[in-house]
Amino acid sequence: MKNVMLTLLVLLLTSTLTSAQTWTQASTGPEYIQYNPSDWGDDIKISNTEPFGKITGVAKTNGIIYVAIADTAIQAGKSIVIFRTTNYGTTWTNFLSYSGTILPPRAKMVRTGLDSVYYFYLYNSIIYCLNVENNNFNSITATQYRDFDVVGSSTGGLYVVADALTTTSIPRYSSADGFTTISQTGSVSTGAFPRMYMSGSGDTLVLTFYGSTLTSDTISSNIRQGRYRETAPGTISSMGFLNAVTESGPKSEVQPVMYNGVVWFIYTLGSTGSIDIKYMLSTNSGANYTGPSILAGNINTDEYWFEARHYKSGTGGLDIAYYSDSLQAGLPTNYTDKMLYRYSNATTPGTISSPVQFSQHIPGWSARAYIPAMVEIYNTSDVGVAWVGLEGTNKRVWWDRYTVISRVTGNENEIPDNYALNQNYPNPFNPVTKIDFALQKAGFVSLIVYDYIGREISELVSKEMNPGVHTVTFDASGLSSGVYFYRLEVNGFTQTKKMTFVK
Repeated sequence: MKNVMLTLLVLLLTSTLTSAQTWTQASTGPEYIQYNPSDWGDDIKISNTEPFGKITGVAKTNGIIYVAIADTAIQAGKSIVIFRTTNYGTTWTNFLSYSGTILPPRAKMVRTGLDSVYYFYLYNSIIYCLNVENNNFNSITATQYRDFDVVGSSTGGLYVVADALTTTSIPRYSSADGFTTISQTGSVSTGAFPRMYMSGSGDTLVLTFYGSTLTSDTISSNIRQGRYRETAPGTISSMGFLNAVTESGPKSEVQPVMYNGVVWFIYTLGSTGSIDIKYMLSTNSGANYTGPSILAGNINTDEYWFEARHYKSGTGGLDIAYYSDSLQAGLPTNYTDKMLYRYSNATTPGTISSPVQFSQHIPGWSARAYIPAMVEIYNTSDVGVAWVGLEGTNKRVWWDRYTVISRVTGNENEIPDNYALNQNYPNPFNPVTKIDFALQKAGFVSLIVYDYIGREISELVSKEMNPGVHTVTFDASGLSSGVYFYRLEVNGFTQTKKMTFVK
């Protein structure tokens, strides 16, 4: 974000001011990201200790959120702890914990459309499944495995793909009854390290995998894609395969995201010192792709450890959080190492938002590769991220929620006669207020909050939007009491209004 130095007089009287905000795909040059974590909520601590691997979590439709952490130091004698929050992450409690030496190299929590929550993990080459809320337990033991992935469907179906140690194939398993019974339903003949994504708006499943099983350099092989359609709970049929990514070089992370026929095929490319996040784009449910394009790629910076999900509010789209590592000499700071967030909507999927830093604590690197966990909170059109950051010299698990800038809601069936920016309500406010605006035609919308001397405080909206009456929530927690201004720009229309924050 850029500071826009405007005087109070200019803010009030100028109606043709042009925004300096850039809203394009990431450039390959250096980027400056203002340290402004007030764009998100404050870091909230989930755990006081460093996890042994990736964190994973989901939210139910009633807003209850679960986060699973593999860590022997949280509770004596326990190695997996599942935390729960019923207030969107303000406070966390230890919901379930397990004894023994289970430190899974791979784990994933999923929720099906029936609102059941499952925790899958790999231990001693066996894939286990736990129903988080009723403690039902089962496992896949047909052979030995080194990796897996799992998705749940809207009908309650569960689908697992596994990377077998003893063969070059990728076996597929499914269940229609919460993994009480499990069936092997097929396999991909050759491949390794599979990943899946079930469309957030239909019954199409995208499977990605490395085409080569050479253990010496598997991640540098082509990344292939398979598509499947669910025909009944627990049953999927193939829709074909293709080579999706053919770029040379190591591609250590791969994840597709699918919503409303759009697939963002996201992956990292490069080795330490030159790692970028790239993506291929499909607008026909993965039948073919355009690209590749850079999602996050800057000189003297590595971007990696990403997790992406779809969101459903408005036109729906992509959310992604990732680690930006500046490779600086000396100790990292909040200006050199960051957790960043971006999003894209399904109507203009090739436009990726500018990065927003949400970390207040410096992200911690480790060979344990604890990639952040992104949790979509669908009942509030919100999203949260669990990640690892420093507190002094100690590593903690933190939670951040996209609360300060709630996604825009509104009525696109009501087409107004004019453009308008209404007075916020309540006003004065403490600490949350709402801002309504009307769009006569579709266009690129910029809605930005400034302080009384014209410094940019928060970017509320910066994206293409459809005509209609819309509402955005602004949370001023963390700001000082005083007068602020908010300015709307769209299709040549510009209007600025004043609001007062009183603690």
